[in-house]
Amino acid sequence: MEIQHRSASLRYQVQDALRKEIIAGRLKPGERLVEKMLCAELGVSRTSLREALRGLEAEGLVALVPHRGAVVASVELDDARQIYQVRGVLEAQAVRNFVVHANDSDIRELRSTLDELSDKLQGMESSSLEGFSGSEVLNVKRKFYSIIFGIKENSIVRDILEMLNNRISLLRALSLGRPGRLKYTLSELTDIVEAIEQRDERRASTAALSHIDSAEKNVLSLLKQQETELQSKKA
Repeated sequence: MEIQHRSASLRYQVQDALRKEIIAGRLKPGERLVEKMLCAELGVSRTSLREALRGLEAEGLVALVPHRGAVVASVELDDARQIYQVRGVLEAQAVRNFVVHANDSDIRELRSTLDELSDKLQGMESSSLEGFSGSEVLNVKRKFYSIIFGIKENSIVRDILEMLNNRISLLRALSLGRPGRLKYTLSELTDIVEAIEQRDERRASTAALSHIDSAEKNVLSLLKQQETELQSKKA
């Protein structure tokens, strides 16, 4: 990890550096984040590091545990499966509601956000995390969903999913961190937007479910792999 001490505030540079390590799997779920070691490695003060850790806690990527400090957040396999089941049902309905009730301006904003995501992924190696800016991509994807959930007909869906927000953020980061996943994510979101633009409820709902199903398979595979590695270390 390297901090450049340039334009962005130091706190956000540290936050982005740690996020990339978590997304890439170099910092494992449950792993303790030792302040002294990280400060030395990053060349920053404890104040900047702690601010960054609080930011990552808000994203659901880090847990601040009393008497233990910061650890990389983790999601159990069964919990992840249930979260994706809930997301599939709710997000498919939210997309249906958006098709019916969103105005043309809402749909143009959704297309603009998809284009923004596409621009950020231009030139990136789909099979590598080199150049991957976790904060930028995750922020744009959050913006994408906030537009869909922003219409009043989706207010209850939004409230329910906000209760799972931290764990959804972690799973989303894990999913996007897998080699090749960024390319497929963009393709899947494009399918959703194109169906919405055509006001095709069924196709949009099916595309939303397909996107969730793809992300679920991707993350469950990763969690199973991490579980196997952990058991091997204990053996």
